[in-house]
Amino acid sequence: MQNALHIQFERNTLTFSSESYTPLFKADADFWRLHLDFCQVGKNNELGVYSHAQTPAAIRHEGDTLTVHYDDLLAEDGNTYPIALTLTVRQINGALEYAAEIDNRSKVRVNELQYPLFEIAYTAEQSKKDVLYLPMALGQRVTDPLSYVQKAHTEYMAADYKNVWRRHTYPGQMSMPWICLQNGDHTLALSRRDETCRISSFVLGTGPREEKDTRLIMTVSSYPTVLPGETLTLEGYRLAVYDTDWREEAASYRAWSNRTYLADIIDENGRIRHKESIKPLHGWQRIILKHQYGEIFHTYHDLPRIYREGAKYGIRMILLFAWWQEGMDSGYPNYQPDEALGGADTLRNAIREINELGGKVVLYANGHLVDVNTDYYRDEGWKYTMKNIEMQEYREYYNFSNNGTMLRYGGLKTFVCACLGTPQWRDKVEELAHRHLELGSGGTFFDQLSCGFRLCFDRSHDHGDRIDVEPQFRVDTVKRIREMVDEDQWFGSERSSDRISPLLDFTHGIGPGTSLEEGAYPYIYRYTFPEVLTSNRMAHDEKAIYRRELNYAFIHGLLFDVGLYRCRIDTMNDCPNYSALIKKLTDLRQAYLDFFTDGIYDLPSIDLPQGIRGVQYTLGDRKILALWNDSREDCTLCGTTVPAGDVAIAEL
Repeated sequence: MQNALHIQFERNTLTFSSESYTPLFKADADFWRLHLDFCQVGKNNELGVYSHAQTPAAIRHEGDTLTVHYDDLLAEDGNTYPIALTLTVRQINGALEYAAEIDNRSKVRVNELQYPLFEIAYTAEQSKKDVLYLPMALGQRVTDPLSYVQKAHTEYMAADYKNVWRRHTYPGQMSMPWICLQNGDHTLALSRRDETCRISSFVLGTGPREEKDTRLIMTVSSYPTVLPGETLTLEGYRLAVYDTDWREEAASYRAWSNRTYLADIIDENGRIRHKESIKPLHGWQRIILKHQYGEIFHTYHDLPRIYREGAKYGIRMILLFAWWQEGMDSGYPNYQPDEALGGADTLRNAIREINELGGKVVLYANGHLVDVNTDYYRDEGWKYTMKNIEMQEYREYYNFSNNGTMLRYGGLKTFVCACLGTPQWRDKVEELAHRHLELGSGGTFFDQLSCGFRLCFDRSHDHGDRIDVEPQFRVDTVKRIREMVDEDQWFGSERSSDRISPLLDFTHGIGPGTSLEEGAYPYIYRYTFPEVLTSNRMAHDEKAIYRRELNYAFIHGLLFDVGLYRCRIDTMNDCPNYSALIKKLTDLRQAYLDFFTDGIYDLPSIDLPQGIRGVQYTLGDRKILALWNDSREDCTLCGTTVPAGDVAIAEL
């Protein structure tokens, strides 16, 4: 149940309360901050402006709306800048919705707004009882939030003597723009709901580590870059408190998503429409033909054999990497078939043969990176790259190697990040999708199209001075590619996203929740977007916990990313124990396939014994529990025996 929140403004601090929940706010604490930039070499590029140092020119509380207005602002350097700031808070359906208007009459640029901002008096003892729920990729559950933030101390790089910050950026790191703090019997949810997909950071902070009075800060950092003479409005910030858990915020966010950016792709039940052809997909073999350092592992001639061996274990798709001349992570965006691998006709014939066997080959391209060692970059690609605050290209370096140390130490490949805010790069990505389909591919896959987001300061691009909106151009590009791909072809990308993944047929998973690690909590994304088909990650071989990794993926309905020995292995036969378990799990998944593809995903509605993990799926009036016994003793639950270390399905 959602609490009705009430707002108040006292001692220059904006706080909220409800009948059942009143967090202890620090007196005279900030409730917003700005950061200014002189845009000159040698001048301050991050000059702080704090609400506690200001005197409002006007405060109005009319009905359910509070407005706080400042005519000008006093900065950390002791100077007053003619920047008018108007903040509004409205109570709507029990939640608080925040907006800000920045009227910049100064000679500086307003780079960042942190709003709303809450400073809660927070003891170490209290922190040990609380839990953070973060939609980082599929999901992360963090116990002891204060310690989690304090571990982000930079020691040297940032002003940790003021605040220690831990940043979570949406989109990219975060799959959805909200965070939840489970505080006793209540859940505090902070979100940003903007129909335009914009870059924001959800930031958690505390004071310097020597501070005696501990505190937990929660805020959203937005990047408006308001230029001299500009007036800009920012909105969509929301705060809610629930008497239940994080699922209420997830359901609220999904309902808002259905009303806005998902409205065109949902059915009458509010579910994202699936292609029927992809529902039997249990996973793929991820194959690299020519590795980053140039070694050839397979040729086009090998592909039908590789497919047949994988199909024996229930894996009927090849996600084909490094099928082009230069090899993996090289030559982007050339992507021409390689004569050394057999030539274009051999590739087409191999794809055709696999199609006839009932399988799929989906070809790879990178939608984000450009190799600087290409004619494309030298001739024109440099114009379409993302630029940082100094108007320099963002660069990435890949140090993949064989068994030596020189490439690990000295590096091999250098890339720049292309901006989809340029029509030329959008055209190039769409051209690559066409090229995949012309080669007979069963679809198209673009690595990093759902991640790698950065602020782009190149005002010559279509986003102009709005450095935070490049993600929306990606969404629009994905929509166009989606239209190219027919019912029997599949479109995928990497990393879970609220905006992009629902437009895809499958998502190559990466990040928290896609593998079994501390804090992994895939319930968050899977509960909110259960229709999205997403894979596991990092179960690359028969390492010590591979059985646990695959069982974990099974119960959470994740597709199996079979990239054995970092995609170097000959066939799945070379990992017989791993492959036998994949076969067992895909057979069980197939027996309950409708639950995994069309069911409602949720936490179990019954208490599970220690060592038993589970997910509940509901399809119509039927319910099942996908159970994993992560203990050393057999367990019987709901009439179903789950052997130690094994999985089972219990029908409720």
